[in-house]
Amino acid sequence: MLKLPLTLLVLFLLVLPATAQELLKPDPSIRPERVIEIQLQALQQNDKPLPDFGIAQTWTFAHPSNKSMTGPLERFAAMIKGPNYQMMINHREHTVKSVVLTENYALFDVSITTESELRASFKWEMSKVKSGAYQGSWMTTAVSPPMQAKDAI
Repeated sequence: MLKLPLTLLVLFLLVLPATAQELLKPDPSIRPERVIEIQLQALQQNDKPLPDFGIAQTWTFAHPSNKSMTGPLERFAAMIKGPNYQMMINHREHTVKSVVLTENYALFDVSITTESELRASFKWEMSKVKSGAYQGSWMTTAVSPPMQAKDAI
């Protein structure tokens, strides 16, 4: 008698995250500027709709070469929560300026303002994936440690 309600509850909990919001996936149709916006908006509201959803969304757009350096999602999350990048989580606002944009490579200057008015800039590098499941998709290859806004590129 108790098995049916319990089974329904488990199924509901498994489906809930998928219906709350799906992670956007890399696609060749997504321009590099949009990839950065997807990542920054997710980090800006990191725990919506689920805890660390923003970090997971950001990691989804990490280039395979970047993932080989940062490791699995758990290690990536620890890096984002560390001293160099924690200001990205739940930041108040951001701006993105294109510095270089070629057919396969992009470099942007990303400025972030935290809730406590701390400002920093990052060099955000992207390139198109050359092979595999996400071939032709723009993905993040590297993000510099933070620079004070006056030292931005």
